[in-house]
Amino acid sequence: MLSLRDFAGLNTGPGEVVTLIWVGITPLAVCALALWVVRFRRFAACIGLLFGTITGTVAALAVVQGGDTGSLIGISLSGPVVTLSGAVLAIVGAITVLTAKTRSAMSTPGGGP
Repeated sequence: MLSLRDFAGLNTGPGEVVTLIWVGITPLAVCALALWVVRFRRFAACIGLLFGTITGTVAALAVVQGGDTGSLIGISLSGPVVTLSGAVLAIVGAITVLTAKTRSAMSTPGGGP
């Protein structure tokens, strides 16, 4: 695996930064989910924006580079396209939570919803 990273140029420059950040994506998603469960919805939405931005950027770059037939290492386009779709959904959901005017449903006087 290390020789493949060296061969692809992932251990130098921007490739090293991307691989270091990519390792933290799963804990970031778990953290957002945990915050959502304990009802810190706005904090979870902020982390979701960060999550969507990072994964969306990497997936978009992979989609653009995926069509390069002259590269030594090729990728299947289905993975980055699905990741990009999920990132867009995460960003839209986070923006929706952050811009919502109410946190929860309010009941009317008299006990009815």
